[in-house]
Amino acid sequence: MTTSPTPPAIPPAAPPASNVAPSVPSARSAQSAHAAPAGQPAGSVLPSAWFEPCIHSAYVQILAKFLQARGLALPWPQPSQSRLLPFLDVLPLLDAVQAASQPDFGIELGMAIPAAAHGLKGMAAMSSPTLWVAMETFVRYARIRDHLFQYRCQRAGGYATLELHPRVPLHQYTRFLQGATVHATFNIFRAIADEAALRQAIVVLPWEAGATPGSLPITPWQVESGGKVPAIRFPLAIADEPSQTADADLHARMCKAGDEELTRLAGSIGARVRHLMHQGQPAWPTLADIADRLALSPRTLVRRLESEDLSYQQLLDEVRNELACWYLRQSALPMSDIAERTGFSDQANFTRAFGRWQGQTPREYRRRFQVDGQPA
Repeated sequence: MTTSPTPPAIPPAAPPASNVAPSVPSARSAQSAHAAPAGQPAGSVLPSAWFEPCIHSAYVQILAKFLQARGLALPWPQPSQSRLLPFLDVLPLLDAVQAASQPDFGIELGMAIPAAAHGLKGMAAMSSPTLWVAMETFVRYARIRDHLFQYRCQRAGGYATLELHPRVPLHQYTRFLQGATVHATFNIFRAIADEAALRQAIVVLPWEAGATPGSLPITPWQVESGGKVPAIRFPLAIADEPSQTADADLHARMCKAGDEELTRLAGSIGARVRHLMHQGQPAWPTLADIADRLALSPRTLVRRLESEDLSYQQLLDEVRNELACWYLRQSALPMSDIAERTGFSDQANFTRAFGRWQGQTPREYRRRFQVDGQPA
């Protein structure tokens, strides 16, 4: 049903909604380094999708500013390079903002993400001739900056609808990220639509309206709770009207650039090497092993990686760093076990490498995420 939003306020901590996937267990209940999030097969490793590049650094930087605005310390140095980051890299920020216990902060974050933050896909959508074409364009280029969700648009029941379907297991962060992403996406259509069109827009949230006042901000558009997935809807009559931000020349140039970027991403050798590394851990494959799997010579693989400003060692360090940070935050495993499971021959080498990656020792990093001596 459609609800009237209430004035904004900081939402209190609340358990995840019933339609949100179960949370990742801490090592207090599972000491194995291979303990995976709830909902995964017992004894399995972390979801491989968590290691894949899936969220753009522009969004991560906005989340970091969101933390700073609330006087919260950033858990790690922010990425300076514009690129897709693995979900595992973003988890410390999500934990710092209490995304699992206060998921409605996600709505506030999403509304703070400007249309310009969507980069090429945002510009291509905003220069589209109509709202409907903007939806189609957004779906076409969404994965340039976001692999967390699969986007679909359809015309049915008198509405043009853009739906967000999670493609990565988000677990206790589901509601926060759904709220953030659907509102960040809606900001593109806010930039396109006039006031009359906005009053007929509907943002669909896949959970029931909260009983706590202030869980949703006041908006000129409608908010519908209890949907199957997050979605954005406009009546077809409005979706087919000429857009006030239409620019045929800009749209053509942005679409051409978008097609080129999709081609580049599809052929990324770096992404394929990362995937093979994750499949092989903790017995990390050598450069020669990966080259053999890709039917390339080691020299050709090195050249292909260099063409993307990457190297085998850089990717190996990134993967080890991500995994080590997760174990330090989420488990009580001894340092020697973490060193072994991240591919180091001894704890001393692991400590030195971690210092290069994070600028602090593993123990110092773990201490920042502990509560009463236990993983947070």
